[in-house]
Amino acid sequence: MIAEAARALILEKGYAALRTRDVASRAGINTSTLHFHVPTKAALVALVAETTRDSFLALLPPVPDPKQPARMQLRAEAAAYHDSLRDHPELAACFAQLHQIAGTEPAIAQMLDGFTQNWCQRYVEILTIGQKQGVFRADLHPLPAALALTGALAAFGPRAPTGLAMFWPVFDETERGFLATQPH
Repeated sequence: MIAEAARALILEKGYAALRTRDVASRAGINTSTLHFHVPTKAALVALVAETTRDSFLALLPPVPDPKQPARMQLRAEAAAYHDSLRDHPELAACFAQLHQIAGTEPAIAQMLDGFTQNWCQRYVEILTIGQKQGVFRADLHPLPAALALTGALAAFGPRAPTGLAMFWPVFDETERGFLATQPH
């Protein structure tokens, strides 16, 4: 409740205007109860970051599996991100706010960097699986390819939920560059 109230207030008013008394009021608790759970504004923001990350993680498909078709896993990974932007735009908006805060909050920066690296690593694993399956080019470099793909898809975060029309065409063009054989 506390994290959801704080996330909503960050999105409505921005981090600079975030006040613990407003969070307590929005959550329906008194300020001392809030401070029992999160003693400082930094702890409150860390809680928001953790719960936002966990909400994104809950939307991901299963971990990459070498026994499953790589293209299917690649599309499922992209679909999970697309659907999170469409159905939960507040998560991407909160991450954008958290990235701004990260410049002055090293713990937030570290957590966001870890999340981003893990998300990219999932794509690296899928691309590596696809190379072994002969689906993706043998000369494909999985990390640069994953960075290109996640970078392209992450650009849709600020546009969600209404600006997703080009999401799948961008994904399709990027994926086409990964394929071992080009479809005609």
